[in-house]
Order: sequence, then structure tokens, then C-alpha cells
Amino acid sequence: MKTRIFGVLTTLLLVLYSQYAVSATHLYRLAWDSNPTHEAIIGFSSKGVSISPYVLYGSSPDESSWQRIEVSYSADFFSLKSSFVRLTDLPSNSAIYFKVCDLDGCDVPMWFKTAAETPTPFTAIAGGDTRTGWTTRQEGNKLVAKIRPLFIMHGGDFTNGNTPFEMAGFLEDWQLTFSDDVINGTTYKRIYPIIPTHGNHEDTNYATLCQVFGVDFVQDNVCDEQDSYGALTVNKLARIYTLNSQYQESGWQVYATQMNEWLASDLQTHQHDNNWRFAQYHKPIFPHYDGKSTNQGLYHWWASLFYQYNMNLVVESDTHINKLTYPLAPLENATAFVRSDDGGTVFVGEGSWGAPARSANQSFPWTIDLASIQQFKVFSVTASDVKVRTAEFDDAATRLTREEREADPLALPDRIKWWAANDVGSVFTLTQNEKGQTSYKPPHIDNHRAYTLVASHDSFIASGKPSMNYNGYPDGMMVVNNHHQYGNTKAMMRFDTNDIAHCAVLDSATLSLQSNPSATSTATGLASEVFPVYPNPTTLDVSLITPDFRENSVNWNNGHRLFQNEHFTTVEVIDAGNNITLPLDKQVVALLQQQFEEHQAFGLGIASQHPIQQRFIDASENSKAPVLHVSFSGSEACFATPNNLLTPPQSVTGLKAVKGEFTTFTVQGAAHSETLLIQLNEGFGDADLYIQTGGKVSLSDFVCRSHGVGNAERCLVEVPAGQDVNIGIHARAQYQGLSLNVSPN
Repeated sequence: MKTRIFGVLTTLLLVLYSQYAVSATHLYRLAWDSNPTHEAIIGFSSKGVSISPYVLYGSSPDESSWQRIEVSYSADFFSLKSSFVRLTDLPSNSAIYFKVCDLDGCDVPMWFKTAAETPTPFTAIAGGDTRTGWTTRQEGNKLVAKIRPLFIMHGGDFTNGNTPFEMAGFLEDWQLTFSDDVINGTTYKRIYPIIPTHGNHEDTNYATLCQVFGVDFVQDNVCDEQDSYGALTVNKLARIYTLNSQYQESGWQVYATQMNEWLASDLQTHQHDNNWRFAQYHKPIFPHYDGKSTNQGLYHWWASLFYQYNMNLVVESDTHINKLTYPLAPLENATAFVRSDDGGTVFVGEGSWGAPARSANQSFPWTIDLASIQQFKVFSVTASDVKVRTAEFDDAATRLTREEREADPLALPDRIKWWAANDVGSVFTLTQNEKGQTSYKPPHIDNHRAYTLVASHDSFIASGKPSMNYNGYPDGMMVVNNHHQYGNTKAMMRFDTNDIAHCAVLDSATLSLQSNPSATSTATGLASEVFPVYPNPTTLDVSLITPDFRENSVNWNNGHRLFQNEHFTTVEVIDAGNNITLPLDKQVVALLQQQFEEHQAFGLGIASQHPIQQRFIDASENSKAPVLHVSFSGSEACFATPNNLLTPPQSVTGLKAVKGEFTTFTVQGAAHSETLLIQLNEGFGDADLYIQTGGKVSLSDFVCRSHGVGNAERCLVEVPAGQDVNIGIHARAQYQGLSLNVSPN
């Protein structure tokens, strides 16, 4: 009798154990590499000893219909061992439910969604640099769970040292991206597919992506260094390219050649298959932090390809800052981009999903805005447009439910801290031109025009040396009060409005400046690879000044009188240097309108009340000139009235531009044919002259081009009767003090 009772108890215990036993597995992840419509890779690692792991899965919560599939392959990332199960032949646009099991039992059920076979809107997240700043990384991961994207693009630098211990920590934190659901009374975790990228902190092992995430980008069933680039199509709307920018390093030329040949072929094959083309890679071509150099190799690899084959949106990482650019086109015969709102490629980034934010201190003429913040991008994708948002990390956001996401693939939680960029606000809406390139139409373009004005003249003045001119000072514009040598110093900025119709009315203005790191911040800047940067803020006063000065002659004696008596606002700068974005209020805008009417220019000054701390504001000579973003309203007839008309003989003096700018003038057609002599001279730098008759002038459209060394350029042009002459001046390098002369010959 005792034996029989013991046997019954044993059976009951085994049944109970089978119901509640959990597999010895953890660190779950899900990846896409080639066919997200019908495939996905489930990855996990053992927690202790996991015997005979496998996966149960199906397209319904009814577990009785689930299939069992064994581990497809295993990989060792140094001492971190992972198992992977590749699910194939999955139904499209469907929820897939699964459990990871082993001889001990099964873990909590999970689910994900496959991509659609027809054009279907979706939400995605893109970011990178999770290697340090673990608390912030966790905050970003929790926000993923609230947003419920279809998938995640990760730009690389998962960890700092690419060690198995750190990678296990990253994967443990990755579990925070999972959303909690109750389906038919059962608790599930929703897991989101990751599309991983190789970053420079993965350089100790170029097979990191396949060893950690199980991806097989090249589809050869081999895990090796080539599994770091590939492409996949999501919802018949977007082709997503993942590239390896680290192949530019020494020793990887063969892989680089293979990747770029494949990229050119794939772009050509698929340039008309989908509405959108996105790319992600780690190193930015033009970093927006001056501690990182331009990646000329990447520019020559990809800039022309992207433009030729309609790459719409590129996500870059590495520098731990935030940026948005306008649509860009490569500049002919140069390593440079130009703004091209009518058709080009938009670049966003640059990392900072946990890694300490660096100083966003390197803006370009085509940069919309930048900031030193912790963030990732959120893309809302439809057939007609892509909306780009930047989410900062905090706990305030609400949590989308499974039902809310199913009802609306573009829904977003309330109370997300969205970063607002100059000119575009918190939502950057991208459309396409007839060719398929990205185009951007500023809000209310029919009645309003937006302009980005780079400082035409900028310098500082010093009461301690009242007759000295400090234009081109190496450290920028010094701002300090009661300095032992310079006394009181003030920065002065003038923004010329030559390209804006005089009849237009100013609606809004936003000042963008960059402060340089102070001498005391050098050690802190070096340590920012791992540790946070402490700000030590200093308050600066911002004033209106009369824009009646030239940077190469202004000094305290003739410049101090141009300052208004009272400053209208203050800004804070920090030891490490920071980007300053200052929207100006309506009262200041009204005063700027008066300046515009009287001087066809705007004037702003900066001073300090701090008795000790020196601060430096970047000037145009630092290639990071102050910028004033302005919006004007007016009729179409008003905006059609050019300000750059020349009537020969006429000279324009004091011309100035930063590298890459293209400045135009027009001579209206005469009643009879004539010969014009058009010359550039004086000043310093390197400007080239381009002339076109009867049409628009550009770097590729001209009848005469003069591009000698320096600024001495000359074109003699025969002009048919009635044809306009369009003059273009291209800044091959920064130039200043240039003169343009147009005269009959």
C-alpha cells in the first residue's frame, strides 16, 4: 500500500514539475537578416547547464498547434555560448508565438510579428552606442518596450571592450526592451527583432554579429567576418541596408571591395522595388563632433552611390551626439555635401543610446540642428512619407498596449520627450521627388520661406586693448568680464540677408552657436569615453547690436557703441563646450525686422558678467560659424524679386563664404548682344568662378569656368540679346574679402 501511495505521489510531483519547471536558458534576442516576411532567428544562452534546448512555436496562442524545432546552430563569442533557432516559412504580417525549452522545462512564452508582403505602414527605432552608461542604456531600453516598434536598427558599439562579460550585460539589459502582454489569460513577453551593425568597439572580433545575434547576412550557413553587411525588405515599403564602416581599417580591403560591389549591384537591382531605402553603419562620414575626423574613405565609397540610387535615409553612430541634416547631394570633385531639398539623402545620428554624450560642436551649412543628448530615432513609415522623431530618455512616457499597436501601426505613446530641432520642430517629414530621392518641404512653404544665415562678419572686441582687431582669433570669440589682460570682451556677429527679398517680413528667428571647451575641460573631455561630463555652467548675455561693422576692422573703440544698453536674454555655456540653440521671442523678432529694413542685415552680440571664467564662441574662421535660422513671409511676387541683380559696370566687395557654399548673381538680359568681362580678385582663400548664359548656373552647368589657385579668376563671355547671365562663386576653400567685378568689354 505504501509503495502504491509513493508511486502516485511521485507521478503527481512529476506532473507539477513539468508544469512549473523553467528551462535553464536566458539572454533572449531575436534578429532579422534577410527575409523578415517569413524568417527570424531566435537566440539564447544557457543559464548553468541547459540540456537539449529547443523551441516550440506557432502562429496561434493555442500551444497544442505549436511545432518543435531543434537548435539550428551554436556559436561561441569567446566564453559566451549561444544557441540559435532559425524559423522559416512563417506567415507574413502575423504574430508568432514561441517558448524556449530544454530538458528542465520551458521559459515564459514570447511573441513577435513578421513583416508584411504588401505595403503596410510601420514604426521602427534606430540608435547605437550602448557600450557604456548602463543606467541610461536601460532607460532607452524601457522606452522601446513602451513604443512597441516593428523592429530595431542598432548602429553598433554594443559594449566597450567587446568581452563576453560585457556582452552578457548588454543582453541582460536588452530584456528590458520586451513588452508585457496577457493573451487569452496567459502572460507573454513581446520581443522585437534587432538588425545589428558592426561598430569600432567590435573590432576585436569581426564575427561578433553572427556569434551574438545569429545573423547570416550572406546566407552561406557560415559564421565569419563577412556576416556584417546585408539588406532586407520590410513591409514592401523599405529596403534596409546594414554596412560595415570598419572595413576601411587596414587589412580588410578584400572584404571592403566585396561589400561595395555587392552594395552597388543591390542598389541598382532594388532602386525601384520599394518606396524607401534606409542604411545604417557605424562611423559617420562627417562627424558632428570635432574630436572625430572626416571619413573621406566612406565618402568616396558611398556618397555618389547613395545619390545615384536614391538612398533616402542614413543612420550613423559613433560620436555620441544627436543630429539631423537636410537632404544632401555630393559635391562634384570634392569631399563635401551640399544641401539639396529637392532631392538627396538625409543623414541622422550619431549614437548616444547610453554612451556619455559628447559635445555636439561641429555643425555644417547643411546641418538642421544638433545636440548633446541621450536619444534614439523613431521612424514612422508610410508609402507617402517618413516622419523622423528623436526620443530622449526619461520615465514619463505612457505605454502602448498590444491592442493599440494592432489598431494603429503608427501609434506612439503620450508624454515621450521629443527633441525639437531648429526649422523642423519635433517631427521631420520626408517625402520623395519624382526620381525617388528624399525631398524636404519646409512647413508653410507657399507663404513662408526658411533661410539659414551663416555669420557674414564675426569677431570680438576688448576694452583692455581698445584699438586691436581680433578677427580670426585662433580660439574663436572670447567672452569674459574684467580679464587681467583683455578687460571686458564681447562677441559681435552680423548676418547679411543678400538673398532675401527686401519686401519680405520676418516671422521667426533662432540663433545657433557653439561654445568651445575651456582649458579646464581637457581631462574631462578625454574621460568622457567612459565617464559623464560635469558642466560647470557660465551665464552669457545676448544683446542686439547695430549690424554696421566689418570683422577685419572692428575694435572696442568703434564697436562698443553698437551694443544695445540691455541684453534681451541669457544662455549657459559649459566647460566641455556645448551647442546653444536660442529661439528669439516676438519682441526681439520685431526689432530684428527693423534691422532688416534699415541695414539688410541682423546684428547680435554676446557678453559675460562672470569676473573670471573665459568662454570662447566659435567664429567662421573655426569653420563652425554662428548661424541664424530665420523664416520670412511674403507673396510669391515678393519672393520672386531677386536681390542679387547686377547692372554693369558694377562691383560687389567684401564677399565671404565657408567651404562648399555657392553664391549666385544675375545680370539681366540686354536688348542687344554684348561681351561681358567678369572677374574675381582681392581677399584671401580660394574661390572659383562659374558663368552660364540663358539658364541656371551650377557646378555642372556653365559656359565658362575659372578655377585657378586663389581668388584671381576671369571669364570673358559673349551674351546673346535678351539672355540673362548667371554668375556662380564656389568656395573651394573658405574665402573672405573677395571682390566681384562685372563690366562691358
